[in-house]
Amino acid sequence: MFPGSTNTTENEKLICVCLKYGSGHPHEVSSSTWKRHFEQAATEEEKNHIRAARLLGQNAGLLLTSSSTTGNQPEDAGPSNNPGPPQWPNHGQATWIRRKEALRELAKRGRESMDLSLGQRKKAKMHNPSFREQADHDHDNPPSSPPPSSPQQHTPSPPENTPSPPPRQRTPPPPEHIPPPPNHTPLPPGRSPSPPQIDPPPDRQPPSPPPDPPSPPGQDEILIPYSAVLPKLRETMEYIVSLRNASLDDAVSKLDEAALQRIRNPPQTVLAIDAPEVRHSIGTYLALEHSSQDAYERVRYSNRINYPDRADMLSFSEVERTIAEYTGVEKIQNDMCPNTCLAYTGPYELLDSCPKCATSRWNQERLRASNGRSKVAARTFTTITLASQLQARFRHPQSARDMRHLHERTQEILRHLRETGEIAVVDDVVMGWDFLRAVLDGDIKPDDIVLYQSKESDCWIYIWVLLNLSPDKRYKKINVIPGGFIPGPNKPQNVDSFLFPGLHHYYPRTPFRSDIYVLYETADGPGLVYWDGMVGHCGKNGCRVYCGVRGRRKTNQNHYLAALLKPRDRACPGSNHPDVNVFELPPGGADEYATNLSRLVASPSARQYDLIKTATGLTKPPLVLGLQPSHSLGIPFSITTDIMHLVANLADLMLSLWRGTIKCDRTDDKTTWDWAIFEDADLWDEHGRYLPGSFDRKPRNIAEKINTQYKTWEYQLYMYGLAPALLYNILPRKYWQNLCKLRQITSQQIQEAHILLCSWEREFEELYYQRREDRLHFVRPSAHQTLRKGPPICYAQWTMERTIGNLGQEIRQPSAPYANLSQEGVRRCQINALLASMPELADPPKLPSGSAWAENLGDGYALLRMRQKRPSNPIGPDAAAIRNFLGPGHNLEHPIQKWARVQLPNGQIARCAWREMLIPPDKLRVSRNVKLTLLEFLLEDSVKFGEVQYFMRLSIPAPQLGPLRREWIGVAMIRPYSAPDHDLLVLSSQVVASCKMLEDLVVVNIKDIRSVVGMVPHTPTLPSGVLEDRFFLVEKPGLDVSDLGVPYPGYEDYDVDGGDDDLE
Repeated sequence: MFPGSTNTTENEKLICVCLKYGSGHPHEVSSSTWKRHFEQAATEEEKNHIRAARLLGQNAGLLLTSSSTTGNQPEDAGPSNNPGPPQWPNHGQATWIRRKEALRELAKRGRESMDLSLGQRKKAKMHNPSFREQADHDHDNPPSSPPPSSPQQHTPSPPENTPSPPPRQRTPPPPEHIPPPPNHTPLPPGRSPSPPQIDPPPDRQPPSPPPDPPSPPGQDEILIPYSAVLPKLRETMEYIVSLRNASLDDAVSKLDEAALQRIRNPPQTVLAIDAPEVRHSIGTYLALEHSSQDAYERVRYSNRINYPDRADMLSFSEVERTIAEYTGVEKIQNDMCPNTCLAYTGPYELLDSCPKCATSRWNQERLRASNGRSKVAARTFTTITLASQLQARFRHPQSARDMRHLHERTQEILRHLRETGEIAVVDDVVMGWDFLRAVLDGDIKPDDIVLYQSKESDCWIYIWVLLNLSPDKRYKKINVIPGGFIPGPNKPQNVDSFLFPGLHHYYPRTPFRSDIYVLYETADGPGLVYWDGMVGHCGKNGCRVYCGVRGRRKTNQNHYLAALLKPRDRACPGSNHPDVNVFELPPGGADEYATNLSRLVASPSARQYDLIKTATGLTKPPLVLGLQPSHSLGIPFSITTDIMHLVANLADLMLSLWRGTIKCDRTDDKTTWDWAIFEDADLWDEHGRYLPGSFDRKPRNIAEKINTQYKTWEYQLYMYGLAPALLYNILPRKYWQNLCKLRQITSQQIQEAHILLCSWEREFEELYYQRREDRLHFVRPSAHQTLRKGPPICYAQWTMERTIGNLGQEIRQPSAPYANLSQEGVRRCQINALLASMPELADPPKLPSGSAWAENLGDGYALLRMRQKRPSNPIGPDAAAIRNFLGPGHNLEHPIQKWARVQLPNGQIARCAWREMLIPPDKLRVSRNVKLTLLEFLLEDSVKFGEVQYFMRLSIPAPQLGPLRREWIGVAMIRPYSAPDHDLLVLSSQVVASCKMLEDLVVVNIKDIRSVVGMVPHTPTLPSGVLEDRFFLVEKPGLDVSDLGVPYPGYEDYDVDGGDDDLE
């Protein structure tokens, strides 16, 4: 399949192309003769050709260009009868250029026999068979001028009235030339070279066309050849080829005939369990999910002795076997190296020992006991089949409807595009142009299943997430699909060998002939290196989305940093390229990726491999290259990064600068670091003690805990919520304003956020790095990654972290933790498939209407006790606020009962001053300040903030129900806050909202409450010079993550009754 190894023996025949003995034509010689011919070569150029011919073997003829093909012979001339010695092409060019051209010829020859594609989809349907040949010729011989149009080259038109992704928007100018923001968010950047435009409404004028962005690799343009020479690359290519040719019938699947039959012909009827004892057994098993096997058997024993006339419950093992039979979810065991070097799959499948560490594959005790006859693997790893879990999502009408969300939402977006020509709100992957392009190209069809894969590098688990489900469902435990487990504790050296079985089983289809589409793959920073085939963040091309921006390094050092500005004092070779304009960064997925990958794969030697790796930033072809081009977003666009860890990395960078703990080179001077405000230990300690408690859990003292695993959510709350206000008038003004630009945003503020983040990065380099080579290490990769992120929820690792956590908590045996974790993962998949097939077995609603402890208000809102036992009539300002709410001519017709808490749709619990004022300060988590959807107020948004005094229910007229009819609604008594100080708001780039509490009382509908916020007391000196007590607003960073089923820790409930007899 691939060229042989470069290791030779004396009797092995090698190919030589020397001029002295073979006139430059390929001829076979022994290894000793080849060495002699090589030494007798007259020029260095001839030696290079002889060396390359040895590596290329029988394909050595591709290095040569005979006189019949050099252009000296007429096109219609026949083959020469006396070709003579071959002419080495391009004598005037450098050796590496000629070698590159030779490898391109080899790549072209490889494409003729193999259709292993790289990238996305075909950019045009090719109806003329000669078009492919012409395209290959044009690719290798680009014309000096555009060729005339040809009627044979046909590109189909898009469907009528169907929008296509627009070209990438021109990047806004720097801040000093920022135009006024538009009233809507522009379309996200696309990559289509010549997209058809959407007809705008009559009252709207189309914008001027921006320049065309880079085009994604096309299936018919860029193909990976059989040119791998180095053993490591050959092994990787073999995995890719095997994955492209995956079939359920090959040996990799390891499924028995019954399992294969179920995948090919899955049950399409609703799953029903008629036997009461089986249903009761499964229900008990699910209810005791976090309990031990002994707990289940105790319940079974109690059922037997208390209800002897009933049929006996199934045993614990019988229940698990029954669930496995109902769902068809199977686990696949593959052998692996005991030291976790690699898995015995693909090219390693037949080996008896690890080629990395030479450890035997087999259990030595069993092998010795059986005199070498019994070969049992010393260690195995688990892969969980994907097909049966996806098929279960279509066995019940409710689950099938849930799987239609992505298609229905896509159609809504496309209709909105046709009507308005824009995407105003970006809140899910369906708004991304990569996804919409795949829909418009027909790669994602209405019934297709769209996934993304996430990998954790510490525990070595990977999961699948179903993007077909709505955001409030897809990230919940019941819908997250564990894909495989790699036992530790050592890190695997060949991750592809472990991932290969899982991706191999991605191929089967659902019962409705739906295709599986892998939209993107992600992992944390260290794990992504194993996954995407790119160098680490210290490489010359270390960008995780392969944007093409080169890093810079210090003199005599080999670690590259992500600085965009060229150092002024000195810049070593490789770092002396001009400044990069932060407002004109290229989009992710550079056009050079495909060419660079082909060069890397065809590396003729280890030395050349290292050079190409450094120059291109690539280490190997990624395994996902083996997926069908029409079933994946394409490389490198499908490789994404993780924004969750970016938060902690940025916080660590900024705090190390402010504390003066970042490395200081001997040519630098810490006394010039005017930003290092926390070098004063007393100020740092005081700052840490001041952190307030809010959002259900108080962040730990950052001064004490920063070196003891300060959690990501704590970093996030500190950096984006507290630091901008707490550091006002403490951090020097220019550094403080730079910090305020590093903020989280809503989906409606994308254009403004792009400008602010670009401004932040440029100012960060100018303020801290200051173009000094000895401060290049200030510009860590996280600074560059801030500019390369998409919608955070798409790429965050919260789902993976929670999956690891809740799987770990179900392990009851401390011995063999990795085997137990794998078993819990299989059990989780089987239970989730069962609940998808029978949703009625899932947990009942937590707040049913009429519950004794809650009042369901609908739409995810519910009043929660404590509640005032005896109704009372409000007086004074409270009564006046209620009358204002009811309106003229309407009076309160009944006494009210105060309620203590309200549950919000996002899972937060809003409380009130009525009860929180009774809680000791050391136990208080202030959760009574809320964000409201009301009249005009802040930042062009209809929101207002207030402190809840108490909740209640009111009877109001309901004319929609009939004359004189009334209905009960939930309302809240609110003490509002003033509008924020305008000057401070502008100075902080709309980040620090400092308000005063007003004396008025207002009544609002509970359904106008959007979230719980923090109003933290502070006493600032405002830009106007006024010093006064105020409150600054802190919205919980990442609250959208909570909306999508990935809440922060600490949503547990708490309350006290205070010994009050008037409570229930």
